[in-house]
Amino acid sequence: MKILVPVDGSPYSLNAVDNACDLAKAQGAAVMLLAVVPELYDLEDQGHFVVEKMQRQAEAALTLAKNQAQAKGVTPESLIARGPSIAEEIVRAADMAKVDLVVIGSRGVGGKASAFLGGTASKVVNLAPCSVLVVKKQEA
Repeated sequence: MKILVPVDGSPYSLNAVDNACDLAKAQGAAVMLLAVVPELYDLEDQGHFVVEKMQRQAEAALTLAKNQAQAKGVTPESLIARGPSIAEEIVRAADMAKVDLVVIGSRGVGGKASAFLGGTASKVVNLAPCSVLVVKKQEA
C-alpha cells in the first residue's frame, strides 16, 4: 500500500502527516510526501523571486513533514512537483505513483477557502484516482 500526503507546512497538512504515519504503521504502507510549487505565468519582474521563495517554502514544508514522520517511526519518500494547479499536481502524482490513498489536510496555509473544505482538498477529492482521506486539524 502507498499513501501520498501533500504538505505545505500548515497545521492541517502536518496533522495529515501524523494520520498517514499511523495508517502506514498499522498497514505496513509506504508514505510519500509531496510539496507543490505553483507555476506563475503572469508575473514579470518579481516572478523569479516569488518562485524562488515558493521553492524554499516547499522545501521547508517537506523537511518539517519528513522530520515529523521520522519521529513517528516512518521513513517517507519526498518529492516536489511544479505546475499551474496544486490540486492537479497532487492528482497527477497520485496517478503516476499508483498510490492507494491520498491523506490531505482539510485546509492549507491559506485556510480561508471554505468553512468546510479548502479548494485544493475539494478538487483532490473530486479528481483523485484513489480514495482520499481528508484530515481536519486537531484543536488543542
